[in-house]
Amino acid sequence: MAEQEDGILAEPPTLRERLTALLSRKERRLHQDTEQLWLTEPLPQPEEPLEPEPDSDDALRLEKRKAAKLRRAAVWSLLPTVFLTVFALVEKLGYLADYLNMLPFLRGCIYGGLLLLSALIAVPAWRFAFEQLRQRRFCYEVGVLLLTVVTLGACACDALAPGGVAPLAAPASALLCGALWGRFLHSRARRDAFRLVALGNVPETVVSPTEAGVCRQKGVIEGFFRLWDVPDTSSTVQNYLLPLLLSTATVLAALVCLSGSCMEQFLWVWSAHLCAALPISFPLCAALPVSLLQHRLGRCGSALAGFAGARAITGRRRLLVTEDDLFPAGAVAFNGYKLYGEERLRMMSYAASMAQAAQSPLYPLFRQQLNAEGGYMTRVDDLHFLEEGGIVGTIHGETVSMGSAYFMRKQKVSLPSDLKLQTGVFLAVDGVLCAIFVIKYRPSRNAEWALRALRRNRIRPVLAVRSANVTPGLIKRKFGVDCRCIYPTVSARLALSDLSHQTGEKPYAALYRHGLLPLTETVIGARRLCAAVRRGTVLSFIAAALGLFLTYYLTAAGRFGALEPLYMLAFLLVWLLPTLLLGGLVKHF
Repeated sequence: MAEQEDGILAEPPTLRERLTALLSRKERRLHQDTEQLWLTEPLPQPEEPLEPEPDSDDALRLEKRKAAKLRRAAVWSLLPTVFLTVFALVEKLGYLADYLNMLPFLRGCIYGGLLLLSALIAVPAWRFAFEQLRQRRFCYEVGVLLLTVVTLGACACDALAPGGVAPLAAPASALLCGALWGRFLHSRARRDAFRLVALGNVPETVVSPTEAGVCRQKGVIEGFFRLWDVPDTSSTVQNYLLPLLLSTATVLAALVCLSGSCMEQFLWVWSAHLCAALPISFPLCAALPVSLLQHRLGRCGSALAGFAGARAITGRRRLLVTEDDLFPAGAVAFNGYKLYGEERLRMMSYAASMAQAAQSPLYPLFRQQLNAEGGYMTRVDDLHFLEEGGIVGTIHGETVSMGSAYFMRKQKVSLPSDLKLQTGVFLAVDGVLCAIFVIKYRPSRNAEWALRALRRNRIRPVLAVRSANVTPGLIKRKFGVDCRCIYPTVSARLALSDLSHQTGEKPYAALYRHGLLPLTETVIGARRLCAAVRRGTVLSFIAAALGLFLTYYLTAAGRFGALEPLYMLAFLLVWLLPTLLLGGLVKHF
């Protein structure tokens, strides 16, 4: 009664009110169920707004600091690893036998102290591991953290009860070092890409995947930094398979100790199985090739948006190539013209107007010549593109045809009998040849190298050109390379040419230089990067499975001496070589 303002209890609802509320609630539920039943598509869920991307300068500043810290930690982690390896080697040779007999606990203390020092240096790796666990993801650093704790326990047991096999502190420290170097290489790749973006800001062009192939489109920078945060193939696979490997290692270690009645050595056996299940190549599968590739692409003015950007532009083995890619500014020159009984300014005006209406890449040449001679532009009506390699329009009531020699023959236009011009532009008015414009194409060394690289890597260029002169025959004749170009129909070429002038959806790779070379290096490098990551990941899991099998076989047979620190470290380094070779070959193409 104290909760009521007037001190009187509220009257309970009547039976009619209760039945009415119950029936209305049931009808509302049936109506909703019927709507859900008859809906052909699910109701759109509201999308969560994406977090705003950082400024390019701020992102570069933060990544530079992170890369510097990781580099210091990776370099300093080499010191305890080398000391542990040297100590294990000296012990193997028997030089410390007298000292270890006098102070048997000394070995466990030295191994444990140096491994603890290595663990303290690897604080950035632990932070990354806890961040991934907070996001419910399992990474390589989490497994190394478990291995470090188990190995420290084995060192403590060896110090308290010496006499067994030496603890595997050297391999554990090497795995810590490998994890730090993997994080550093990944951060260095981000730093190199962010530096180029900070210097160039919004790129003029980006690399975008399309149904016809990879092409160059107008630049956009929104989303570049988010793509770097997308996990690569190796991290995704490790998220699912690493827990399985570590669980298998734990079960096998327990099985060995229970069947062999050696539970006092469980920590050592467990650490041996964990070392075998965590090859040192895991953290370098993606970090090493990404870092090396971005270092090379940075020199040609290209910034790759991480592994996600590389994976997006490797769907098809086709590359859309335009006239500007093959013959950049300065490679196409106007080499004079010849008239056949017509006014010079009138023919030049017709040619420039037709080139402008067709959006031809030769328009700047005609416009420059027209301005030099004091001419003016005219209006073009009813412009048509023909499959034979030319255009037809109407100017002042006259039918004007402009194109190649083959196009003129198809239009039944008489040409000179002694004509030997291969890259000329012919102009005819009402079916009569009026002018021949000589166009000279100079091959570029960079474009020639790019075409040869495309041929070696089995990527076919698609000619998205508007000029009738740029054909597979011209490319083969000028560059001396038969790269098996795809020459679509005129309607397809026009559509693909318009596609290259649209704005890209996402900046999978930002290009800050013109020409075919940066585009080719980016596409080929991305394909090699994805292949190297896949192969390195597969080899790493093969190494883990083989290591687990050998470790279980040797420990079950009681041959603990075959798993000494030096032997285990040699096994890890041998399986690291394929990953280093695959990562190093990414930048050579």
